Amino acid sequence: MAATAAEVVSAISADACLDAAFKGGKMLGILIHSQGWEVAYSGKRIASVSGVSIHGELKGFVPPVYDVTVGAFREKELEISALNQAVSEALAQGREEDAAALKLQRAMDSVKLQKWTFSQYVVHNALGESRSVLDIFAERGVLPPASAGDCAAPKLLEYAYGHGLDPLEIGEFWYGTSPSGPVRASGRFYPSCSWKCGPVLGYMLQGLTLAPVSTQTMAPRIIHEDGSIVVVDKPSGMPAVSGLDGRLSVEEWLAGRQNAGEGIFQVHRLDQDTSGVIVFAKSRQAQAALRRQFEERSVEKTYLAVLCCTKDIELPPEGTVSLPLAPDYEDKPRQKADLTQGKEAVTDYRLAVGPEAEGIFRFFGVKRNGYAAVGFHPRTGRSHQIRVHAAHVKGLGSPVLGDTLYGGDVHDRLCLHASSLSFIHPETNLPVKFHSAPQEAVLK
Repeated sequence: MAATAAEVVSAISADACLDAAFKGGKMLGILIHSQGWEVAYSGKRIASVSGVSIHGELKGFVPPVYDVTVGAFREKELEISALNQAVSEALAQGREEDAAALKLQRAMDSVKLQKWTFSQYVVHNALGESRSVLDIFAERGVLPPASAGDCAAPKLLEYAYGHGLDPLEIGEFWYGTSPSGPVRASGRFYPSCSWKCGPVLGYMLQGLTLAPVSTQTMAPRIIHEDGSIVVVDKPSGMPAVSGLDGRLSVEEWLAGRQNAGEGIFQVHRLDQDTSGVIVFAKSRQAQAALRRQFEERSVEKTYLAVLCCTKDIELPPEGTVSLPLAPDYEDKPRQKADLTQGKEAVTDYRLAVGPEAEGIFRFFGVKRNGYAAVGFHPRTGRSHQIRVHAAHVKGLGSPVLGDTLYGGDVHDRLCLHASSLSFIHPETNLPVKFHSAPQEAVLK
């Protein structure tokens, strides 16, 4: 699929019409099926765009689930637009009551049109069932968000079901200019948006046999334990603290041991797919002392990572990424860059070379070609900070290998590891440092 996407990206960039239509930023999708593959783009139908030329043959873009650029929708949209003009004329003539009535009519007509439109977006699943996008979201007690059903993935699946094609693999990738907020880079794959596509795809995928999601099999390893703290080497894929998905967390694993003492108290977090050093307190007093150090940014953290590099990006040997971050509420759990509302996030990095780099590559089971081994020292502790700073175009523009949430190449794990943690021991008041990595992979 990645090779097919690369061909599509190359063909679009070579076509002036397509490039002009998509270069502002567009999510596209590819579906591999029983008889070949199909391509689609997200959003409304673009009249000037019919297909893309691959090896001299025109490959058509699949049609929308429902075309809002023609027909009854367009006629009603024009009627609502006429109300805008009527409101302006009433206000200009001082007819305030008439203007208010027209505004109310416009609002009611808009809501009515929105509901009717989403009732026309009828999608199918592999069981042969059908349902409108309006009904799919109604089960959640909400109206569909704008453009629900217009993303590439639903278009591709609906086309496959309508033409008797067996879907085998599907993915969405970005083309064009990277936005300033969310992480998007041309040619890289990203998961479908959870808030808009999630419910629709959840229905449309019913009846398909999906590839199993790998589960965590490794056990945590205790690096150090005393009367105040316990330091653990957390495996990738295991949540640090209790969640809603039922997976055993490090917190629960520790609490279940006989020598848990007063209890196990969370101090900080690691992403579920990030491995490495994490510390828990064994008393409320120790928890407060450790949390204070994290809040004051006196804790020193080192992470090891492997980044996906492209030919047009040359990373300086070392540097600092300062890029404020904020939750992407429309697409959880992603984070995004936000220069106005985001919280300060600062990360120092250094490229590994020689034995250090080779040690990191071996640690993650990665061959060197096309990748870079990097050591990160975050000064702040924002959610997904290193992952976003690595992937964002205003950061390093090189996502972490295995980080498919932010455009990284597929790997058997997220290649991000918390290799060391330094802090003041809450009982002895002496500095301590704990490692979790092969010696040759430890960056000084």
